[in-house]
Amino acid sequence: MMKKIIQLNNKLQYFVVLGLLFLPFVLNADGKTPVLKLKNPIGNIKSLEAFINEILGVVITIATPVAILAIIYSGFLFVKAQGNDSKLTEAKEVLKWTLIGIMVLLGAQLLSSVIAGTITSLK
Repeated sequence: MMKKIIQLNNKLQYFVVLGLLFLPFVLNADGKTPVLKLKNPIGNIKSLEAFINEILGVVITIATPVAILAIIYSGFLFVKAQGNDSKLTEAKEVLKWTLIGIMVLLGAQLLSSVIAGTITSLK
């Protein structure tokens, strides 16, 4: 009995999720225009340069707090090591790779702007 209730609950959840996925495509009474229109999440971008800058902006916005938390975590590892050489080595590795990741992110943004400037000057 309980197994049948669980199966029925799973089927009900499946149909609810399926219905929510197709909700934006429900048509008006005229059968032509959708009730809900999907908005372009990246705006009205017309060039590849603007698209790459937008993506890099989002990545850097997300990566900045992650990098700050990683630096704080590595500081916590330094304090937690209390002079233990193996734990100090681990903390140094975490800090090193965090800084390398930050440099890669900033380098990608710099490289993007340099390439965009070069292409603009060639036109």
